[in-house]
Amino acid sequence: MSYRPIGARRHRSAAWQWALIGFIPGLFCGVIIMAAIMLEGTLTEFILPTPEPQVFETVVHVIMTATEDPNRPSPVSQVIVVTATPEPAALLETQEATREIVSVQVQPTAQPTAIPTQIPPTALPQRAIPAILETSRSLAVTVPGGVFTMGTTPVEVAEAVNECVRDGGTCEASYAEDSYPAHEVSVDSFLMETTEVSFEQYVTFLNVSGPDTHVNGCAGFPCIQTQNESLNAPIVFDGANYSIGVGLSQHPVYGVTYYGALAYCEAVGRRLPTEAEWERAARGDDGRIYPWGNRWDNALAKTNRPVDTPPGSFPVGSYPLGASIYGVYDMAGNVAEWVSDWYSERYYQEQAALGASANPAGPINGQQKVLRGGSWNGVPFFSRAMHRQSEYPGEYQRWVGFRCVEDPLDVAAIGSSNLDPATLGADVPAAPPQTTDASGSQPTQPPPPEANRPAGA
Repeated sequence: MSYRPIGARRHRSAAWQWALIGFIPGLFCGVIIMAAIMLEGTLTEFILPTPEPQVFETVVHVIMTATEDPNRPSPVSQVIVVTATPEPAALLETQEATREIVSVQVQPTAQPTAIPTQIPPTALPQRAIPAILETSRSLAVTVPGGVFTMGTTPVEVAEAVNECVRDGGTCEASYAEDSYPAHEVSVDSFLMETTEVSFEQYVTFLNVSGPDTHVNGCAGFPCIQTQNESLNAPIVFDGANYSIGVGLSQHPVYGVTYYGALAYCEAVGRRLPTEAEWERAARGDDGRIYPWGNRWDNALAKTNRPVDTPPGSFPVGSYPLGASIYGVYDMAGNVAEWVSDWYSERYYQEQAALGASANPAGPINGQQKVLRGGSWNGVPFFSRAMHRQSEYPGEYQRWVGFRCVEDPLDVAAIGSSNLDPATLGADVPAAPPQTTDASGSQPTQPPPPEANRPAGA
């Protein structure tokens, strides 16, 4: 018989009991701590690892049709279809980088009509000129382009004022301040009508344009008045046709608005001249004061001198000896002429500050349009080739008319005039005896309002 030492079983039993007693409180404390961590929201940071950022690779397959010329826009419309094809799910389970394969297919739609790279000149829209207007418009002569001096000087103006006063007129040097200073400009060659547009020509234009054209048929503005609007207007309109009496048919049309002048020129395939073109045609290369030379002669232009001259215009071309060097008539007197430029009394100063300019076309806007050439209703001072007047474009003035110009087909083929200044005025006929009696003389035209000159001066 064997015996175990006394107390051996009790020793093993006691260790197990003490371990159990220690485990239970520890487990309880651990639960308490875990609960506290979960409530704080930081458990996932300790338990769940942060996933690595996944890299997506995009493989793009582009199927395109080559065009004929890479510099030209393709005439084929393109439809792009994008489809995504994911990789098998097994790749996701191994946490490898996910690839997204994108297929791009270019599908042509219906082919549109091919557009030519160049439009032949014959395909461009052409504005047809009615035959009756083309055959009735005035003869145009060449005015060679070139550099010339535009404007005037205080010395020339002082001499003109003295001549005006000696002739019984009322003129002041301030009337010409908008023509200072003299400055160089150049213009391209052009064609100018030899005569001012006549009533007969303008009535033909109105009849071609249709009934009531005169009311608002010139770019939406009135063209001219008829006897229906003013008893002093010479044009008759019976509701269907326009007419003019035989006595005025060859006189320059007057009372025409700027818009009416512009519309006529465009209808016959021409345009209004610029102020620089008009002065070039009147003065030539040598800066002459009048179209024929440097000396005034009452026999060469229709103004209100001599003082007993009957008022009103003369038929166009009545003064052939007063034509310019290029053969353009009535550039002094008869009726003042609309040009295309807006008026500004400071424009010449601005141009002179810029230096020599090519083909100046006036300010970009304004209230009045420039008039050139003087008229039957003013003294010769206003008929100097460099003098400037102006009027509101919608006004009907009995002393205002116009003429047109045209761009030549070949500018390079037109040469220069090469005038000799030493011969200017040598062949001008002597002026008839003048009278200084101012009775019955007509007032000179008032200057533009912006010049701040006395009205009626």
